[in-house]
Amino acid sequence: MSEKLSAERHTPDELTQELEALDMEIVRCAVICQVRLFDPGVLNRVLDNNEQVCGQYHPTAFQSLRGLLYLHFDMQRQLTQTYGADDAEHIIRRVYAYLRPRIGDQLGTLFDPHHPSA
Repeated sequence: MSEKLSAERHTPDELTQELEALDMEIVRCAVICQVRLFDPGVLNRVLDNNEQVCGQYHPTAFQSLRGLLYLHFDMQRQLTQTYGADDAEHIIRRVYAYLRPRIGDQLGTLFDPHHPSA
């Protein structure tokens, strides 16, 4: 209940900005570690604490990346519970549209329109 009340205190625009900031920090950590986060299977390996996905060994950045990913997914869950799946998806798509020109292909294929996960 408190999670839902927390999310309801923010407008969708505020939540979009918070998610953008969170995702930019995820990008920063992924770039430091040289993790192609959106290539197939890599995200799950990061969540499973498998540092072998790193092109550059940086344990502090990797642990931050992992924690931020869990926070990102928790925030998505809260958005869905508070606003419904369609509105949450709209917010998430706005964030991806914001991030796409800033990321390029550094993190993999998430933003490839021909890739099934895009």
